[in-house]
Amino acid sequence: MNAHPMTASERDELISLLQQSQRRYLAAVEGISDESAQMRLHEDSWSILQIAEHAAVAEHGMFRSIELGHDSSRAPEAQQDRTIRVAMCDRSLKRRAPERAEPKGRWKTMAEAIDAFRKSRARTLEMVRTFPDLRSRCTQHPLFGELDAYQVATVMALHAQRHALQIEEIRQKRPSKAS
Repeated sequence: MNAHPMTASERDELISLLQQSQRRYLAAVEGISDESAQMRLHEDSWSILQIAEHAAVAEHGMFRSIELGHDSSRAPEAQQDRTIRVAMCDRSLKRRAPERAEPKGRWKTMAEAIDAFRKSRARTLEMVRTFPDLRSRCTQHPLFGELDAYQVATVMALHAQRHALQIEEIRQKRPSKAS
C-alpha cells in the first residue's frame, strides 16, 4: 500500500482535466470532412487524420501501460507532476511519437478515428473514477520514464489537448492537400 495515496481532490482535478481536454479535442476535430482531414501544414508533417489516429492509439496505449503496470509504494513526485504539465503544454518542443503510436492508416475516416478516441477516453475516465489509488500503480512512459498512473493519466489528458492545439493550427493556416 502506498504511504501517500491519491487524494480525492487529485482525483477530481484529474477527471476535470480529462473531461476538459476531451471537449477541446472533440471541438478541434468537429466538422472536419474526410477530404479536409488529409490536409497537412507541410509535406513532412502529419495530416489531421494522422493526428487523430495517433491521439486514439496513444490514449489506448497509455491505458494499457497502466493496466500492465506494477504496484508501487513510492511517494508521489510533485516535481515530476509539474514537469509533465509544462512539457506537455509546450508546443514549441517537438517530439517524435514512439513507433507503436505512429499513424499507420488504422482508420480511413475521421469518424472512425474520433470514435476510437471517444471509446479510449471513456475507458480512461472510468479507470480514474474507480481505480482505488492511481498513485500506487507505476509504469514506464517513453518520454518521462517511470510514472505513477496518476501522472500517466495527466499525460493522457494533456496529450489530447496538445494535439487539439496542433489540429487548430492546421485549420487556421489553411494548409495544402496531402499528396
